[in-house]
This record gives sequence, C-alpha cells and structure tokens, in this order.
Amino acid sequence: MEGSSEPIIRVEDVTVAYGDSVVLKDLNFQVKHGEVFIILGGSGCGKSTLLKHMISLHSPVKGKILIDGVDIVTAEGSELREILRKIGVMYQNGALFGSMNLIDNICLVLEEFTDLPRDATETIALMKLNVVGLADSAHKMPSELSGGMKKRAAIARAMALDPEILFLDEPSAGLDPVTSAQLDDLILELSRSLKITFVVVTHELPSIFTVADRVIMLDKNTKTIIATGKPGELRDKSDNPWVRQFFNRQG
Repeated sequence: MEGSSEPIIRVEDVTVAYGDSVVLKDLNFQVKHGEVFIILGGSGCGKSTLLKHMISLHSPVKGKILIDGVDIVTAEGSELREILRKIGVMYQNGALFGSMNLIDNICLVLEEFTDLPRDATETIALMKLNVVGLADSAHKMPSELSGGMKKRAAIARAMALDPEILFLDEPSAGLDPVTSAQLDDLILELSRSLKITFVVVTHELPSIFTVADRVIMLDKNTKTIIATGKPGELRDKSDNPWVRQFFNRQG
C-alpha cells in the first residue's frame, strides 16, 4: 500500500480505562504510510499505555484502532493474527530472551509465525542482524551486549516478519547521547530505505527533532491529545504555553 493516501493507522474515539480510572479519553489521530510518528508527553500521561493498545495487548473501553482498515479491537482469530503480522514491536528494555543468543531470538519469531526450515530462518535472522549492524554478534548472548546493541538487536527481532509498521517504546531510554544518536540514524535509514512506518514513544527532545515527521502530545490532566503537528512548528507556534515549554526546554 505504499503511496496510498489512506492512513495505515486510524485511532477513532478511543478511551482507555482500568476499572473506574480513565487514563485516556476520546483520542482521534491518524498515522500515514511511511512516516515516523511520535507519541510524547510528560511522565504518567499514558504514552506506553496507548502503544500497548495500538498493538492489541489491551483493548480500549471505547473506540476503534484500525490497521490497514481492520479494527484490531474487534478482530479475532486468523484475521487478527494476519494484521498483527504487519507489525513489529521493540519494548523499552529490549525484552530479548536472556537464555538465547541473538540469532535464536530472531529465529523464535520466525518459527512461531512461519513453516520455514531452520536453515532458512537462520538466513533471514542474519539478514535482519546485518541491517542493524550486528551480523558479527549473531551468536552472542544478550548479557554480552551494550545497551545500544540490545536496542538494535530488539529492532532486528521486531523486523523478523518484514512488518509494515514498527512500534518502538522509549528506544533511547538509558542510552548515552552518542548511542542514542546512532539509533536515531538507524530509524531514519530504515524509514527511508524500507519505507517502514514508525510509531515511537519517547520524551527525548534530540530524537524527536531528528526523526519525527509528526507528533501527538498527551496530557496527564486532560487525559487527551493537546497538540498535533511537526515538532518545530509546535515549538515555535503553539498557542499552548505548556507545549511550547516542553519543546523549548534545555537539556
């Protein structure tokens, strides 16, 4: 669907709650094909919670979340499984299996979702590791990797099934500025060369200004979206003082 004018993700009137506690309410936004879309906001505003609903780990109490036109809130069985094959996820801590080396971490995904023989899954896994610059570390255990290498390995695993969309939860968390910038470069390269759509949860300003095509900002108090647009425009032109303060903060 490259080049399609229809958004790849549509979130319509979504409300998220745990019991009687409303976390997010009446969210409406779209993600376009091939863009790097960032979800941001202050601590406790529901960024990661929203991402978990967008990948079908949880269901909203109200609303629709459509991926390629299919509502993952109501989809079941083979229909849901097929749409979930179009997405890959990198969790904040990487979530690599510590008892497996990198190639086995990726092969596990391929074995779960395909009928490919082992030699084929290993070939694909090496290709994915090569894309993120880790082919030489294929047989290393996660404990042998630096923080940045773990994030790259987690992205390689998220790419195992050639997803149309990659969801990244706080990819720069815990990384030094140089390693974080290298990860930003990787996101941009994957976006440009493979036309992957990215949905990224982050509060790191350097990353936001480097990679984002558009952002939405969530607010803990109103429990909804208080700003949408390009980060530079929100920094310079937003009529919301809190939004301007967020984008103009130092450090």
